[in-house]
Amino acid sequence: MDFENQWKSVKEENRKMKDSADQRIWNGLENKIRSRNKTKRFLWAAAVLLPLFTVMTLFFTENALSSSSHQQMVFRTETMQKEFTLPDGSIIILQPESELNLTENFGKKTRNVSFKGKAFFSVAKNKALPFIIDANGFKVKVLGTKFLLDQRSEDKKVYLKEGKVKIDYKGHTTYLLPKETWLADKDGNEKHFYDQDVVRTFDFNEMKFGQAISQLEKTYNISISYPQQYKENVIDGDITGDLNKVIKTIGFPFSLNTRKESDYHIILEK
Repeated sequence: MDFENQWKSVKEENRKMKDSADQRIWNGLENKIRSRNKTKRFLWAAAVLLPLFTVMTLFFTENALSSSSHQQMVFRTETMQKEFTLPDGSIIILQPESELNLTENFGKKTRNVSFKGKAFFSVAKNKALPFIIDANGFKVKVLGTKFLLDQRSEDKKVYLKEGKVKIDYKGHTTYLLPKETWLADKDGNEKHFYDQDVVRTFDFNEMKFGQAISQLEKTYNISISYPQQYKENVIDGDITGDLNKVIKTIGFPFSLNTRKESDYHIILEK
């Protein structure tokens, strides 16, 4: 029993470390985008004030850089993560041992790429040319958004930070909402779930308490422990809220208090 508890503890700690590292990368990416937008506004204002010949110099320089960037069609990493800016302005942070391949006509007629590994994407908006990723087994289609794509792990995963994403997997199409994760495990089973702060509406009319708990676990990808004597008790009503609000609401009739054991395990107790 001690070994089992230690094993669970190690798995939980590894998951926390991975999520913490991913969040740091998200923050860095968002700061980079904000900084780039400020720089663009500054350059635009300067261009209005500079003489015509200076503007022309900048124009030709930018075109030369753009032409040069089109020559690099393969982006890859080995032991360290790297950040790349694609010809369309999209920012990609490739994790170690990852690779992104652009089609030859990328940015002209299509924005198709093939990918393997793990990466954070901030895709430049272009309604005319959707950004389509072939991730060897499933495809992700976006117009302009921020998301995480992990094709390297046993569980294939797409986490949507903001915007819209369409996923095609084995003939089945899934549309993600912001703060929603799509996952396909090693056996090909699909599931999708939300961050715990996402507000959802739950129909718990004439539903057993155990069934309501299972629905919350599935919606937020979390484990919830509770006194089993309440499993067959019936609750009734529609509840709208995030995980914290909903779980407190359904536990109130039974005088159950909420204790957060970890980010992925909640205990309801007297």
